[in-house]
Amino acid sequence: MAISKLIPALVLAWVAVSATAQPGSAPRPHAATQDELAADDLKYAEDLLQRRFYPQAEEKLLAIVEKQSSNPQPWFDLGFTQSQLGKLAEAIKSYKKATELNPEWFQAQQNLGAVMAKSGDFRGAAAVFKIAVTLKPGAGGNQALSLSWMSLAFATAEFDPQEAWLHARKAAALAPVDESQMVELADRIAKHSEEEGEKVYRELASSGDQQVIARLADLYLRQKRYADAETWLRKYAAANPSNAAAQKQLGKVLAAEGKTQEAISSLESAYNATPDLALAQELAALYVEAKQYDSAAKLLQPLARLNPNNAQLHLDYGSALAHQHNYPEAQAELLKAVQLKPDLAEAYFDLAYAAQQNKNYELTVRVLDARAKLQPETPATYFLRAEAYDSLRMYKPAAENYKQFLAVAGGKYPDQEFQARHRLKAIQPN
Repeated sequence: MAISKLIPALVLAWVAVSATAQPGSAPRPHAATQDELAADDLKYAEDLLQRRFYPQAEEKLLAIVEKQSSNPQPWFDLGFTQSQLGKLAEAIKSYKKATELNPEWFQAQQNLGAVMAKSGDFRGAAAVFKIAVTLKPGAGGNQALSLSWMSLAFATAEFDPQEAWLHARKAAALAPVDESQMVELADRIAKHSEEEGEKVYRELASSGDQQVIARLADLYLRQKRYADAETWLRKYAAANPSNAAAQKQLGKVLAAEGKTQEAISSLESAYNATPDLALAQELAALYVEAKQYDSAAKLLQPLARLNPNNAQLHLDYGSALAHQHNYPEAQAELLKAVQLKPDLAEAYFDLAYAAQQNKNYELTVRVLDARAKLQPETPATYFLRAEAYDSLRMYKPAAENYKQFLAVAGGKYPDQEFQARHRLKAIQPN
């Protein structure tokens, strides 16, 4: 839970003095004293607070603190009211006044720190929370103190991640802390220090919490520490074999390690448990990488039919068909992809190649020219265009493209370079 999300829980713990009757609803047995009138005014203001009439309560409390400037309660109530109205600077001043008048007031210190944190002053908030954790709560006992230590932990995480986790441990020693708060704090620590974040995640992951293990694995993936990520995910997957999310993440790690077949097995388990479009595309990409083109096409065909407006799916399915040498169907799928998403640059070469194999040379040239507006030319695009023009007996542009190809090939494509030189001699004998 982010520090800003803790604010309502912290601030709503304010101490309200509720009246047993509305002002003026019962006759007074004697003439009211000044103190009694002042107390009635404060009770009325707090009644407005309880009913969430914040603007009216603020107006009333501003008048009260003018008359009762040495009373910490109206200053506290005013700070709460202003915080609810989003007047954070004013709320901080009011809470500070309450803590100056009563430095031992736990809830006033706690609320002051919460509003300072919400305003972005994390160091100032931490200093206030450090005072709060030394005080005795008016209510809540260890649970309230635990909350205060967690508040200190969240504020401190912004500038001292290592110390923040020490504060969280103190909170947990006082009273049970919600696991989601600990995970959120760990995320905050990892954001500022991956080294400290790893330590915290490892400590939390020892309980087997999937949420934490996933975060630890993600951290290792970012650092390209695939073996570490695999170790933790395998440990969790072994204990939870039916957990599709763990299998999915393990598959991604294995793929990153180049363990393609193991990755396929893991993602197949995840997909069979909970079919998912994005997961299907990841699995299909692995099938293609492993040259299991039949499996890729079989997986993608129904998905492409069920999602006719998904350009990426048509591209993936078309590419799988092209690898199967099913060029007519591949061309149709790839055409759909670029029609749906004209800037899908990676679809154009596959489409041009399929069209070339279908002897649709005019389409090949048009597609390659369209691709050239999105991406730089490559040796492959020059050669494919040259062959298309050559097949159309358009020898001048064919020769130009053969020459462009030879200029950039650099000896990396010996067979095609031999063919280009041979054709140039044939179509430009002089």
